[in-house]
Amino acid sequence: MLRVDALLLVREATVDDADRVSDVHAEAMRVAYRDLFEPWFLEKLVAERRALWPRLMASEEFEPSSVLIAERGDRLAGFIHFGPYAGKNGDGEIYTCYTHPELWRIGVGSTLVNNAWEILVEDGYPKVRLWTLAGANRSRRFYTSKGFVATGQTRERDFGDGRPVLQVEYLRTCRP
Repeated sequence: MLRVDALLLVREATVDDADRVSDVHAEAMRVAYRDLFEPWFLEKLVAERRALWPRLMASEEFEPSSVLIAERGDRLAGFIHFGPYAGKNGDGEIYTCYTHPELWRIGVGSTLVNNAWEILVEDGYPKVRLWTLAGANRSRRFYTSKGFVATGQTRERDFGDGRPVLQVEYLRTCRP
């Protein structure tokens, strides 16, 4: 799939894109989560994200999911990872969506969500779910603006520092 929206080229990612996806993921986390995690631990998370995508995209478990990337010129502006809901109830899920912080608020995230949404609807998912950190207000406002509604479901997730953080679930219905 190739799609051009304004100055963005959106396409399916390949394993060759994994290092650039890792870089965007790491930089976005560094900025977006600086008030949610202790600095020492955030640096650990950032380092883990830099190593994650080459391994993940080459694994067999990755197969039922998809990653779209948005390129602006020769720069990776953002990515979205989506596929079947981890709860295995027939819904779809957006696992993660990040844009490079230098390119926030210019429509990269919206373009990625819109493209993923079209694929998820086309693939027949009745609903699409996602989880985001309760303290990630920018993320929560963004998903609400894209038609997602908080379900009231929450869960705690320990990212590895022994201090679980609260996540909230959002949902959007694909068809009535």
